[in-house]
Amino acid sequence: MNNPAVKKPWTIWLIRAQILLLAVLPVLILAYRSGSLDLKMGFLGSAFSMLTVVALGVLALLVLLYALVAGKEALRSSSLVATLIGALPVLAVVFTVGLGAFSVPAIHDITTDTSRPPLFVSALVERKDSDNPIEYNFEKLPKLQAEAYPDLKPLRLAMSPQAAFEKAKAVVADFGWQLQWEDAKTGHVEALVESAVFGFKDDVIIRIEANASGSVIDVRSASRVGVSDLGANAKRIRTFLKAMQS
Repeated sequence: MNNPAVKKPWTIWLIRAQILLLAVLPVLILAYRSGSLDLKMGFLGSAFSMLTVVALGVLALLVLLYALVAGKEALRSSSLVATLIGALPVLAVVFTVGLGAFSVPAIHDITTDTSRPPLFVSALVERKDSDNPIEYNFEKLPKLQAEAYPDLKPLRLAMSPQAAFEKAKAVVADFGWQLQWEDAKTGHVEALVESAVFGFKDDVIIRIEANASGSVIDVRSASRVGVSDLGANAKRIRTFLKAMQS
């Protein structure tokens, strides 16, 4: 006499749905990077997939708690696996940007000089109408930046402007940024930075001027898309200035 087939718990479908949604993510990203999808469809589609995976994980957690209380052993293993899978997108985001990134103001244009920010040149031509405005918002940004990033100040070095200019270009090259424009006479270096996954583009302009002790370096970093940069531009400026001091 054959044993009847063991019926699989319905929570198995939570795992299958999560795996399917996670498998869609690289497809959406590749489609966006190749130009097959616009930013709205590519990014929002990826965000929807990740949020749905998390939501299914929360549901699985509730089922797991119920299974533990009610003694439903058949539900335990699959609901536990689905809960762990649901935590993956959250852990990935936190690991990538850090918890502190969610407490910064919703701004995307950061500079070491809020009273006289460096002016972009290449970005004026490269930015699309759908991108963020390139003009600096003097009414809004200085106050918000002072509250969120009070440490961002001009860097003063006991180095000639010419030497600082060459070092700035070397740092840009070391970081793998794309050099867009340079002017040794005015001491400006402009670069383009792309994010690793979606290829979001941020413009960086470096201004080097002479002062009594050598040179003063100002940096401005601004995202082309998005309302908040989650602290990415401030972090980029800090990293650049630290490299200039080393």
